[in-house]
Parts: sequence; structure tokens; C-alpha cells
Amino acid sequence: MKRTATLTAAVAVLAAAALASCGEDYDGNGSAKARSGVTTVQEEVEKVDWGPCDLAAMYGDAELNAEGTAWAEALECGAITVPVDYEDTGGDQVAIAMVRHPATGDRTGSLLVNPGGPGGSGIELAMSPFLPAEVTAAFDVVGFDPRGVGASENLTCGNSGPFSAALAEVDTDEPDSITDAEATALDSGSETFTAGCTEQVKANFLANMGTENVARDMEVMRSALGDDELTFLGYSYGTYIGQMYLYLYPDKVRAMVLDGVMRTSGSVLDLAEGQATGFETAWDDFIAYCLTVDGCPFTSADTADAALVAMLTDAQEAAGGRLTVGEMLNMIAESLYSEAKWPRLEKLLAAVDAGAIGELAQQLEDLAGAEGASRFLPRRLPPLPLPRRDTDANFYGVQCVDRQNPTGFNSYQNAAEDAYDNSALFGAGIAWSYLPCASWSASDPGPESVNGKGAPDVVLIGNTGDPATPYAWAESVAKELDSGVLLTYEGSGHTAYALGHTCIDDPVTAYLVDLDVPENGLRCPQELR
Repeated sequence: MKRTATLTAAVAVLAAAALASCGEDYDGNGSAKARSGVTTVQEEVEKVDWGPCDLAAMYGDAELNAEGTAWAEALECGAITVPVDYEDTGGDQVAIAMVRHPATGDRTGSLLVNPGGPGGSGIELAMSPFLPAEVTAAFDVVGFDPRGVGASENLTCGNSGPFSAALAEVDTDEPDSITDAEATALDSGSETFTAGCTEQVKANFLANMGTENVARDMEVMRSALGDDELTFLGYSYGTYIGQMYLYLYPDKVRAMVLDGVMRTSGSVLDLAEGQATGFETAWDDFIAYCLTVDGCPFTSADTADAALVAMLTDAQEAAGGRLTVGEMLNMIAESLYSEAKWPRLEKLLAAVDAGAIGELAQQLEDLAGAEGASRFLPRRLPPLPLPRRDTDANFYGVQCVDRQNPTGFNSYQNAAEDAYDNSALFGAGIAWSYLPCASWSASDPGPESVNGKGAPDVVLIGNTGDPATPYAWAESVAKELDSGVLLTYEGSGHTAYALGHTCIDDPVTAYLVDLDVPENGLRCPQELR
């Protein structure tokens, strides 16, 4: 399927939202305390002025089936305006673009959705009928582009090309063997990119890109939508947004589902170490599957890593260096986000092993970003190991701001070595990908943990073989939350709800629609499709 065009041209109506400061300090117990004395938005927030969407701008030449067409034709577009800095409500403002699909039955309220990222478009996610019919009957499905993303004044800055090129050239051997030239290219490429953002973007905007402000924006949306309480579905990085909302406004939650759970604690290098383990687990799961299939190019799990590097090295040479081993590994890593891609990945690697290189780059890219064949399904954006090429700035603009990160090159090299120990194929690349955070000009780290005291039951979903958000993170956050309810999908892939896993889908849907809380600790068997 073709990717959609941006929605920028589709947002024609802006609704002003007057709000008061809601800055907070941390009390060390996972809860917020007032810094300025005012912690909620004003009661008189203007409602969203919904209008028709420019469907041509939104969908481009995407081919929709009947269900997708009917969904698209019902969409409405609008926006709210919020302060860039919630401690300076009279200062610069930013427009948050939104799209809504009205409830098809007896309306309960609004369901806000976020696909992940950072840098993922909630508008794109809401442009397709990906949710069960019971959910779309009860809720207006509302997607929004977070501040600095897509149609919400997209953060575009710097030149990440040199850094991306240097990252692709880093050898898959142990990181302590990196050459001086490779280290220089990584360091200079990273600093060139971040310096460009510092020069091209207002410091105030960079400093306020963090997820706490996204959660504040979401509270304004809740009020502007006329909902007394928030119902939210967040995937991947969207679970971070959900946790920040729980931290700031636990008493405003009706229901919340966090699928593919990120932790709020630690630096980006702590993320890298955990994700290296996650990708290794997902790769091992894929190899176990592959070895059961006729034609699998691998003969054993013990030799699979070496065999893959050898075949990719041959492919790089056959391609005349136009495609590096590092680039191919990154595309393979993205293919591990979905079990549904395993059969195609196995066949593609078998073809590469047989010397059938062909249009390998395009085939790998298609596989990494493959979409549903029968209807338009925006890709559920992965947060890691690398950001999408068109969202580098808003990926780092959030990820680097949200956490307290090391500033020295050696810290990232040491982290690459640690991550390599967890995953020889993917670990070092994940750690190196965070190097721009060493020189990012803004930092506003959030709480180390969130307990959400005062919130109702919050449903968390973790996949045991999730590459990007390891299962251990879901377990950890479920324990930190006062009212966390953990559901486990005993399979691989990134996120589980609304992907056809009935053991997950049925109880989560009942929770969203009827507030029937699932059994805490429910474990669902793998369902390969």
C-alpha cells in the first residue's frame, strides 16, 4: 500500500483553548505536587470546532476497500491551541491537530488513541477502522498528532543524514573494535544534526517537547471534547503518554489501556540495554519458527547469527556497497515487530542465502513497513531501535528531553558494548542510535516512576517476545501502578490489542466499553496467523 500524505492541509479550523499553568514538582513517590498552585486547566475551555477533512490530502492514492472508504468519509477534522510552555500561558502557542470518527452506536464518549513513536501520528492511526466494532460503536475515536509531530507544527530541523550514514557503516563486530574513523563519523554526524536543531528551532519549543506537556495537551483535549473523564488507548511510546497523564491527572481517568509498555525510569542507554535483550528474544523466537519451516536458510539456533551476518555481507558485496550490513540488520529488526511478517522474512532470507539478491533493498523496506493487503492500515510506529527517516527530529526531540542522559561519547560506546553482550546482531546499533541525546540542547526529565494513586484500574498488555518494549517493562510498571492490571500475550511482536488475538481482544474491549476489569495476571497463548 502507498503511504498517506500529511494532514497539514486538512486542518482548517482551530479552536482556542485558554488554560492555566499546571507545572509540577515531584514528591519522590510517583505523584505530582503543585509548583505554581494551579494544576488543572480552566473550566471554560472552548469545544473543538469540527469540520470536514481534506480526504485527498490525508489518504493520497491509497486504495481503500468498502470498510475503509466508509470510515474515511465519516471523519471530521479539528484542532485545539495550547501553550508551548504551560508556565507561560500567554506566550507562544502550538496547534494540536485532531481527527474524529463519530461513534456508530449509543455513544459513551471519546476514545483518544496514540500509536507510539515518539513521532508517531495519532491522526494516521485513527484514519483506519482498526478497532473492534463494539468499541467504534461506543466511542468517538479521536487521534491527534502530539506537539511537534506531523500536522501539529512538525519539528523538522537539522541534517541527520551524516549520522544515519555513519550508523549504517558501524560494523557488527564487538563495539570495542570500532575504528577511529567510524567513531569520528558517528560523533561529528550526531553533533551536526543536533547543532542544526539548536540553531533552527526556538529554544522554548525544544525545551517543551517532552511527554509531560503532551499529557497536559491531552487534558485540554479531554475538556475540549466535553468528556468528564479520559478514555485512552496508547501503544508503545503512547504508554509513556498514558503514564504521564496518570501522574498528573489520576482522578480524571475513566479507562486506560497501555499496550507495549515503556518505562519512565532511566536514561536512553538504559532503554538500549533493555531493548537489546528484547530484540534478541524476538530474533530467537523467529529462528525457532524458521527452523520448523521447509527452506529455512538456517540449520541451528546456535549458528544463526553468524550465518545471517555472512549472507548479509555477501549481499552487501553483490550490491556494490549500495546497501550495508547495518542497514539490512535495521530493516530485519523492524520486521520483528510483527509475527505476521515471519513467513515473508523467512522466504526473503532464504532467497538471499541462495544468491537471489534482486531488489533486496526494496524488498527489505517493503517487509519492514508492510501494511495490510486488504485495507488501509497505517503502520503502528515502532519507537526503536531507530526512528523513521522522516521523523528523526521529533523522535529525538522527545526522547532526549524526557530523560537525564549522559553527555560523553565514551558513555555511549560503553553502552554499545553492554548492549552487544545482550544482542550481537542488534544491541550496538540500538545504543549508538541514541548518540544525539549526548548533545541535545534541552532536557526536562520526568519522574522515575508513576503510581497513579487515585486512578481506577489501568490495563497493561505485554508480549513475552516484544522486541521494542521488553516484557519486563510491563511487569515493572504494573507493579509500580497502584491499580495496574497486567495481561500477557505469550508470543512475539510489538503490542497485541486489536490484532486478532481473541484472548486479549475480548477482555480489553469489555473493559473499554463496559468497564469490566480483566483478570489480573491473565496469560494468553500465542496465535500465529
